[in-house]
Amino acid sequence: MAYVKTPRGLRTLNSVWAQHLSEEVRRRFYKNWCKSKKKAFTKYALKYDSDAGKKEIQLQLEKMKKYASVVRVIAHTQVISPSTVIAAL
Repeated sequence: MAYVKTPRGLRTLNSVWAQHLSEEVRRRFYKNWCKSKKKAFTKYALKYDSDAGKKEIQLQLEKMKKYASVVRVIAHTQVISPSTVIAAL
């Protein structure tokens, strides 16, 4: 997420997401994950497959470098499954 400073405050410039987002991250964007179709970010991930999509993402990154005054990064840790925790004990 990139923001530009304006006299009224910060304004969103654009957003760039990773090609692969784990299920732990995607489920946070749903209110009811178990009843959903689990389609979050599937169309965005297809941009990385085509040359035109890669070029568009690269242009967005260049625009962020040039104009953004604030860049917000959303990061997460990988949740360890219970089976690996029990095996470690």
